Amino acid sequence: MTVVFSREVAYSVDPVENGLRLDAFLTRKMRWRSRTSIQSLVKDEQVSLVRRGERTVPTRVAITVLTGDVLSVTLPKPKRDVEYESGTRSTDATLKKLYEDRFFVAVDKPPDVAVHPAGRNLYRTVIGELHKAYRKFDDPERDIVPKLCHRLDLETSGVLLVAKDDAAHRAVSEMFRERETEKDYLAIVYGVPAARRGIIDAPIGEAVGSAVGLKRAVREDGQPARTGYEVIATVPGFALVKIQLFTGRHHQIRVHLASIGHPIVGDKIYGPDEEIFIRYQEDRLTEDDRARLLLPRQALHAHRLKIRHPMKDGFLEITSELPDDLKEFLESRG
Repeated sequence: MTVVFSREVAYSVDPVENGLRLDAFLTRKMRWRSRTSIQSLVKDEQVSLVRRGERTVPTRVAITVLTGDVLSVTLPKPKRDVEYESGTRSTDATLKKLYEDRFFVAVDKPPDVAVHPAGRNLYRTVIGELHKAYRKFDDPERDIVPKLCHRLDLETSGVLLVAKDDAAHRAVSEMFRERETEKDYLAIVYGVPAARRGIIDAPIGEAVGSAVGLKRAVREDGQPARTGYEVIATVPGFALVKIQLFTGRHHQIRVHLASIGHPIVGDKIYGPDEEIFIRYQEDRLTEDDRARLLLPRQALHAHRLKIRHPMKDGFLEITSELPDDLKEFLESRG
């Protein structure tokens, strides 16, 4: 198999890491990758070590790293990026407009479409599609630079608001920072909460000890976080819940629902086994993994957004109904 290497990352060794094996050190730093995959990168000569700023030490998985060493790692391109560049996968994303005026456009973001190019997702993005639609480089008077007012996770679908000018973008961004917006989500969770409605008021911080560096957890010393929920439908073994956010912590909905024993269906980090997320990142999900997830993406949908329109009188309220893949899941279990 041909592996195309592209992005390079570098890590320096701190005093507390002095004396670690190279593979153990990189496992600490690259917590989304397994130790086995890191060892493979070393064996494929994709890891270099600079010591004392002047010489490259030959790398082996068992070599000891010292304070001040700098490790450079060349990472393989995700399989889908290779496919996009080769033309075997489309770079286009179909975006349905939910609302538009001279200041804003709201789109119904599909699952598995990133909002902007970053990390593993360089192609087929929301902002890329909007640039195709609105940028007029040869006509400055009609040229519009779309600006995201907020973000949704890669696998989350639903309402996404985009500003068409700087003033509108600044005004709405301030509303989001000051929590002057209303945002409702729909999620399918494992099991049925005993209390049909309630508020989860639990601080969120780093998930210490997790193999996934970006994972969060409920912990006493975390940041304050409040999530309201209401069960609106049930099928055997699952519930459709409506979620209201009162704060905006990283992965808040997913963390809070998992903390009360009802993780979101299809969630690779907070679902049945976080190791599934590591295998997903490395493009090596198994059929058993897919079967355990039940859905190829997390069953989370941005259902409603309400804001005060900064350029007009009144409010702007935009909704997106539950998408077909989540409806079909519920129907199949009913």
